[in-house]
Amino acid sequence: MKEKSLISESIIHQTEELSKNGKTPLLFSKNGVVLGIIAVSDVVKEDSKNAIDELKKIGVKPVMITGDNIMTAKAIAKEVGIDDVISDVLPDGKETAIRNLQKEGKVLMIGDGINDAPALTAADIGIAIGAGTDVAIESADIVLSKNSLKDAVTAIRLSRATFKNIKENLF
Repeated sequence: MKEKSLISESIIHQTEELSKNGKTPLLFSKNGVVLGIIAVSDVVKEDSKNAIDELKKIGVKPVMITGDNIMTAKAIAKEVGIDDVISDVLPDGKETAIRNLQKEGKVLMIGDGINDAPALTAADIGIAIGAGTDVAIESADIVLSKNSLKDAVTAIRLSRATFKNIKENLF
């Protein structure tokens, strides 16, 4: 857009403010003149912050990987309590981000879209949101039947309890 249109300081300021509030600004222009801005955003589910808090309590470090710009990503991350953000990721970059995180330890990826499928496959454990795309669901190890991150917490707790039971029975 910067190469094709003249963008005023006012428009730049508006896009920055929208981004700081967790919205992604889309600019429209014709013949080099900006005609307007439309802001879009994902709605954060009510239980997402609680689910993130629960993940932290059980020792899972949440990291947000998103295609959103850094300001939008940080606004959303702050709203749900995530400290680490990897932003401006192109669709094929999520898998690379997962592989880089695996250098630090085991990685669990939760996703629901077509762009998440390669990362779900690359992760040590891939969890798809049940209301997600068929490609994401096919790529995941676990599929949550509901559309809630809290079910991911339940799945982790259940798997840990099962593993503990197996160890106790073996030894």
